[in-house]
Amino acid sequence: MSPSRRRRPLIASAVTVASFAAAAPAPAGAAETPAAAATAAHALEELVVTAERRKAAIENVPLAVSAFTGDQLAASRLDGPRDLLLAVPNMNFSRSFFGGYNMSIRGIGSKFVGLSGEYGVSIHENATPFTYSHIADAEFFDVERVEVLRGPQGALYGRNATGGTLDVITARPTDQLGGWATAEYGNYDSVRLSGALNLPLNDMLSVRIAGIRLKRDGFFTNTGTGDAVDGRDIGASRITVRLHPNQALDLNVMVETFDESDSRSRVGKPLCIKDPGPSSLNGVAVSAANRGLLSQGCLPGSRYGNAAFGTVNSSATLGGIFLPLFGLTQGDLLTGQTQDHDLRHIQSVADPIYQAHSRFYQIDARFALTPRLNLESLTGFNYDHGLSVQDYLRAVPRLTFTPTRMFPDGVVADPQLGASNTLRSSDYYPTQAKEFTQEVRLYSDFGGAFDFSLGALHRNFQVRSEYFVLSNGLTAFAQFRDTLAGFPGVFPIYIDPNTPPDGSGHAYFDNAALNRAQSDSIFGEAYWRATSSLKLTLGLRASRDHKESEPNPVTLFAPATLAAAPPASGQRANPAFNGGRGLPPAPLLERDDDSTTGRAIVEWTPKLGFTDRTMVYASYSHGFKPGGFNTPCDLQSPGCGSISPTYAPETVDAYEIGTRNVLAHGRLVLNLTAFHYDYGGYQVAAIINKSSVAQNVDAAIDGLELESVWEPVERLRFNLSVGWLKTRIRGGAVLDTLDRTQGDPRLSIVKAQDGSNCVVDRAALAGLLAIQQGQPGARTVAGVTGNPLTLLGVCSGLAAAYGLYDYAGMNVLTAPVAVDNSPLPNSVVQVGQGVPVSLRGHRLPNAPEWTLAFGAEYGWDLWDWLATLRGDYYRQGGSYARIFNSATDKLRGYGVLNATLTLASPRRDFDVRLFVKNLTDATPITDLYLSDDSSGLMTNAFTLEPRTWGVAVTKRF
Repeated sequence: MSPSRRRRPLIASAVTVASFAAAAPAPAGAAETPAAAATAAHALEELVVTAERRKAAIENVPLAVSAFTGDQLAASRLDGPRDLLLAVPNMNFSRSFFGGYNMSIRGIGSKFVGLSGEYGVSIHENATPFTYSHIADAEFFDVERVEVLRGPQGALYGRNATGGTLDVITARPTDQLGGWATAEYGNYDSVRLSGALNLPLNDMLSVRIAGIRLKRDGFFTNTGTGDAVDGRDIGASRITVRLHPNQALDLNVMVETFDESDSRSRVGKPLCIKDPGPSSLNGVAVSAANRGLLSQGCLPGSRYGNAAFGTVNSSATLGGIFLPLFGLTQGDLLTGQTQDHDLRHIQSVADPIYQAHSRFYQIDARFALTPRLNLESLTGFNYDHGLSVQDYLRAVPRLTFTPTRMFPDGVVADPQLGASNTLRSSDYYPTQAKEFTQEVRLYSDFGGAFDFSLGALHRNFQVRSEYFVLSNGLTAFAQFRDTLAGFPGVFPIYIDPNTPPDGSGHAYFDNAALNRAQSDSIFGEAYWRATSSLKLTLGLRASRDHKESEPNPVTLFAPATLAAAPPASGQRANPAFNGGRGLPPAPLLERDDDSTTGRAIVEWTPKLGFTDRTMVYASYSHGFKPGGFNTPCDLQSPGCGSISPTYAPETVDAYEIGTRNVLAHGRLVLNLTAFHYDYGGYQVAAIINKSSVAQNVDAAIDGLELESVWEPVERLRFNLSVGWLKTRIRGGAVLDTLDRTQGDPRLSIVKAQDGSNCVVDRAALAGLLAIQQGQPGARTVAGVTGNPLTLLGVCSGLAAAYGLYDYAGMNVLTAPVAVDNSPLPNSVVQVGQGVPVSLRGHRLPNAPEWTLAFGAEYGWDLWDWLATLRGDYYRQGGSYARIFNSATDKLRGYGVLNATLTLASPRRDFDVRLFVKNLTDATPITDLYLSDDSSGLMTNAFTLEPRTWGVAVTKRF
């Protein structure tokens, strides 16, 4: 059914011009036909929204809000939340590494990957908040409208709305029998079927059933298998039952499902400037086996040059570190290999596997206590589970293993990855989440000088995740160690024989955690119209957030300690072995955050002689996002002790002024907004020692936004939105894992046994290398000379006697490392982690200085059809992917052009739409995500969907 809309010959001012875009016919089932829409000459649409949690004409809402009806979403091919940046000023969107996304508004989003972290732009469906959802994967279907609120919304929308709020409002049942069905076909063999059926069962009970099915081939090519990957196989459905027995009760019960099982790529194209490792160090030649241990895998530098299409140094990755030590390789298995320069071509041993399933239940009950006083209860249940599997090395080595006595045919049999004669690595990432929310709200509609809204919200959330890194290189090392079991001080490592892994093994990386969160808040907002032209709004919310985390310590290569050998443990039993399997007990971490958020708004509507209507407003708002927990680090990691288990909350104080104007007898809308943010503790995360570690920085943000719609003649319409943004970090110094030495020639990178990196004195390291390699003139040291494991002990503090940790005169961050077998038993050695980078003056990530969206459309009669041609162009300026603002982080600006041609027959309730998205087939890098030391510090590059075109046919009934 159609969304609630009204038309006026002379339209009042609006908060956002997106709501005045042309409403071409779409499968929203709109009752108003395109022909009827065209008869109101020079009339711009006025949309009713619920941005303030009450129905109001959008021009009467003193907020920066962009709203789109289902018609408008289809006309501009805004197929899902990922496309909204094409129409909302100062908005950005990109995928992130672990299947997540970064939706940012005015520079505030979430560069976060830990599951206890939360988004800066809160996500809602019919006003119910989601903490964990597949909103980035979803397609819009049977939507009444979508609202995007810019700026902190802490008063009415609560926690995590520091950047803004996205609310998807679905179509509700009505008392009219009808529906619509759309069939669409496009390139990449894309088939999209969607529709809705509205069934009034009697005068007080009605049902609406809607669904969508999308299936298409992949946008990427896996050159390793020859398959098209990143395809889609998605199904979603929604059933809403409405009970409206009288004017006092309106009850809506909704059940929504989402299911996906396909080859969606969770990560982008891996870019890497190969780091081969030094061939010599201060005149000391470095052996082939040691070069990988002195390499970080990939080097810093621009990801736009030819060098960025290299491959990682496999001997600097977690799976490849140990292979040269017992003869399976002679170094980098990817030596001489480069990548295809096409960002949509990847190379993996196996195709990605992606599964996502969710069930959302919502009960919205509204009671009219009196004709002017209303009570609403909003209940939501969300259940979600997912699984993704992706190649970890991101390349197919041409070189193979060298046969050894233990592996005579050069083949390693891995329980999860199978038998292979070259390096194979993969991750395995299952998640399970559930969430319950309950909100009760009392609000008035007195229609006079005063109105109010009072409410309370309770939320309970839980997510369990387990991230595995599997590698036959790790399995080979465990098997090698197990052959030595029984010798003094050598214990076997349990190898999990199950496929998929069950978490019992210690020959793979397993990062498991259970996170719980509970949030309780009370809130209220009052509205007072002091005069006919002056209105005041004051809103407050008091919240308490309680979080718990049970992170299981990582047990990669952790040996057993007691008796009884388990199956598949090793070739020789050890009387001091207990099975050494499974995860150790998890500690219980807890934190509480109390906050008060809110806003104050002054709104003035003067009568001016040169405008049809003008509104001027000024506002102050305070936003808050709670702190959380960093994911557990590897107990074997030398830097583990330096990582804090928690991180701090973030806050924002936002000041905004705006003016909304309608001119030229309703044919021109012109809106201007200016804002300033003081940001405290902005949360950004990096992968350090295979763990997500959040860091807090302070920042300031200034911005301007212009939005306009102009209809000079009937059926010809233009829309324009421009955003300008200036962000700057006010201070702090943070470690950049991609450039730990920051060019200091006195420092060198060394690999640790868990794949992480540390920095040591270069000259002292050269001296140790000479001893270990038995260089002429070097002294011989028992346990060091000729020992291939010597360098793997450097980051664990085992080289204190050689002066490697003397950082006098250097600006080096260090971490305490306990060393049991050092010259001083149980001593602590301060091992260098790297040179910190000053962030003062740096720009926030994913915050382009300029964004621009321009659209034009023209409609004309074609026999008894109405033809409408529409074009939309979007452009954003350059930005940075990380807070370091280095050459590696630079993102170039890009533009996107979309077009649609719609032929509508009101008499037949039938229309045909031809469309093309990304007409120029632009392939920009939209974001970059840096992987961990153990992955070799590859940079994952995300890009746009390629040029897509197709035809959609809609029939309404």
